[in-house]
Amino acid sequence: METAAPLSNTQIELLEELAHVNERSGMQPAMAKIISLLTVSEDTELTFDQIRDTLDVSKSAVSQAINQLLLIKKIDYKTKIGDRKRYFYLKVADFKSQILEIFNGVDDVIKIHQKILDNRSSKNKEFNQTLKDMIEFLTFLHTQAISFFKTYKESK
Repeated sequence: METAAPLSNTQIELLEELAHVNERSGMQPAMAKIISLLTVSEDTELTFDQIRDTLDVSKSAVSQAINQLLLIKKIDYKTKIGDRKRYFYLKVADFKSQILEIFNGVDDVIKIHQKILDNRSSKNKEFNQTLKDMIEFLTFLHTQAISFFKTYKESK
């Protein structure tokens, strides 16, 4: 029978703290706790049952959260020969491509808002100006983020 992943009191506190941060950024509670567990645990690959037992969350909540995390590519899994279990792990090794996806998402947000602004009438000048300011800020932020990312890559 599976057992919970061994965690110290400090690791449990860090797990809860990171889960809270992840929830504040819009992540569902079960997803936030799974990401946090895979970050904090010394065992970097955990089975479904280990996750469920450690977090004391229902099977359905763990299942839904894992499926969503797999879908958004925050976690992945491995299998082992002779073992039917899946071992889930955090995709931290792939953080650079995940960050580039976020940057590309910001670029998509900029483009659609620019199209919206281009098609708005001049009826609500204040709203249009605010929308324009937001587009300009996001464009500046996006440009700086890409520049920082390139500088970081070149420094390695």
